[in-house]
Amino acid sequence: MMRLPIISAFVLLCGSNANAESPCKSSPCITVDVYYESLCGDSMMFIRNELVPSYPDLKDYLNINFIPYGKASTKLEESKKYSFTCQHGPVECQGNKAQGCGYDAILNSGKTYEEKQSLAVAFIGCAMSSDNPGTAVPECAKTTGLSEETRKVIDDCINSEKGDALLAGYGEKTHDLNPALTSVPTIILDGVYSKENQRAAESNFKKLICDRIPDKPAACSK
Repeated sequence: MMRLPIISAFVLLCGSNANAESPCKSSPCITVDVYYESLCGDSMMFIRNELVPSYPDLKDYLNINFIPYGKASTKLEESKKYSFTCQHGPVECQGNKAQGCGYDAILNSGKTYEEKQSLAVAFIGCAMSSDNPGTAVPECAKTTGLSEETRKVIDDCINSEKGDALLAGYGEKTHDLNPALTSVPTIILDGVYSKENQRAAESNFKKLICDRIPDKPAACSK
């Protein structure tokens, strides 16, 4: 596949999430990569019904990354601008980009890792629980408690080439998956995909994570 020239904004996005400080307070630290689409019903169900409710009890063991792209495609036009085609239409592309901009702004907000992850889960959870995840970002940025400065950063990103570059970067990350993405959401634990983990994550994410923790917290017995 031809590699698209992604501007440095996406490098910042990937690098700011986990490497500067230890991402987990407890061991083991389980990395969960969520490849999803803003208008995918199964994505909404997983984030709303499994990830968000489980997060408060297990957050000390989780390093969560959101990749809003799914079964989309990216084209670099002769004008050097990106165009996108998404499985559920243009509104989904806009929603993917808006959520990506919000996520990027949170990751680069200068807060601690725990604060950034908690805000990201709340923000993405809000958008994916709304009646229209494709347009929910501005309101969710407010209800999540993001500062006025951060909300402006998000608005500027959505309407700029940076937002396009972020989404194109998510596309490269998605297209680089091995095995290739065939269903949305795709949930990957510690860099390894398995059908068993995928099914378990969608049916009972809390149990899946608890099963990977030898010295289980009290929350795993609830």
